[in-house]
Amino acid sequence: MPYPRTILTMAQNLITIAGENPDVHENKFYMLWNGILYHHFPLSLEYGVAPQTSITGTGTKPEFLVVKVAREEESIVLVVELKKPAEDTPAGRQKVVEELAEYIEERFDETEFSTIYAIGGIGLSFAVYKMNKPGPPEPQLVFDWSSNVTAATSFDRMVQVATLIDEMTNTTRI
Repeated sequence: MPYPRTILTMAQNLITIAGENPDVHENKFYMLWNGILYHHFPLSLEYGVAPQTSITGTGTKPEFLVVKVAREEESIVLVVELKKPAEDTPAGRQKVVEELAEYIEERFDETEFSTIYAIGGIGLSFAVYKMNKPGPPEPQLVFDWSSNVTAATSFDRMVQVATLIDEMTNTTRI
């Protein structure tokens, strides 16, 4: 099942906006990512999408956290960091990975799981990573950068990420 028309319309509007001004602020992409995350991590499966408003020790924060609510406990399972389209360069992508590593490290105490997944988004491009608590300090690539988060292949990747997180959290989709 592809994304609802509203998500696709938002993406098309963002393509136009970013084409006119690649330096458009990343917050223009928040509503799109909010819709995508809620689509793949619904409340009906005891997931919660939490836009971030608190400041971490670094003075920066990821844009979204996805938490699993089980047995009256909330556990972080996914961290999302977004950047403006103008930062879609090798250096910009590396910066996203470095920030994801820092955000994940800071949140291992906020989850019962030994793995936290992460999405780095720059404009409509995105990549998926994961980090294991007893593992290397750098995120491991799960899915390499894709140029349009709403494309059919990207939708399939997001389904696979949701499936990996479902398996980790013992969540069954009907």
